[in-house]
Amino acid sequence: MEPRQEDYTDSERLYQLVVEYDRRGDVYNAVKLCKHLAKLAPDWSAPFAFLSRMYRSRHEWKPTFHYCLKAVEHNPFDENLWETLGLAATALADWETARYAWNQLGFDFKNSGGALHLDLGIVPVRLNPFTQPEIVAARRLDPVRARIESIPQPSSGRRHKDLILIEHKPAGRFFQQNKKMQVHDELDLLKQSTWNTYSALLHTDSQRDVDTLANLCLEAEIGFDNWSNATRFFQPNLHKNVSEYFDQAIFGKLERDVFLVAMAARGVDDLTAVLKNWEVITLKKFEAPEWLF
Repeated sequence: MEPRQEDYTDSERLYQLVVEYDRRGDVYNAVKLCKHLAKLAPDWSAPFAFLSRMYRSRHEWKPTFHYCLKAVEHNPFDENLWETLGLAATALADWETARYAWNQLGFDFKNSGGALHLDLGIVPVRLNPFTQPEIVAARRLDPVRARIESIPQPSSGRRHKDLILIEHKPAGRFFQQNKKMQVHDELDLLKQSTWNTYSALLHTDSQRDVDTLANLCLEAEIGFDNWSNATRFFQPNLHKNVSEYFDQAIFGKLERDVFLVAMAARGVDDLTAVLKNWEVITLKKFEAPEWLF
């Protein structure tokens, strides 16, 4: 269904065509017609809001910011627009606009050109939500930024201490060991960390020995994760409306006298020193750490 010439002079009719193209998955014509409509009706927020949503879904933050700014200018009462503006401004490090946008949603941030560095606690974050999802623990720094505290699987393309952009609103609930938590989806990588990911096998059947290594890593400021008990990875949803996620083991069953652990550091020498200390303390053996990512 191609638009007729008279449709271009009818804003509402044209907007219906935009929505129809979008419904059919024709992004090119949807965007093209919507940009034309924005010129025909420059005081109407709808076409600008549509374009901002379209570019947000593609993680193209500059046009998202541009069109969202136009949309809130004509409709300052839409909370979704302010959320999108805060998200795009954060992705572009426009901290003054980001703070202003969040304040429209009830926050009380000071007017400043500096980044927000808050500690909003640890939250579950779903990496790669539409491809190979994995739920990790991340420390939330502001409404939409978080730093990964777990050690993600190398296949995720993420590292310990990566700075990531997340959705402001939770995507669903995550159940782990009968504990219910709100999980947020990752949107983008803002800054990759310099930490490398390693794995090692501990020849022990004692959880206490694993805890000993965890404490040694904490003292040495080295990332640690017990991948033998890892439960953050799960298959993509069987149904698009499912929003509750349950823990599921990442690895196959290991021998009872072996633990697979992950460690994050900037170099292998630091890891080896910690593992040798662990060997002395526990009188157990380990296999040399393997660089993964």
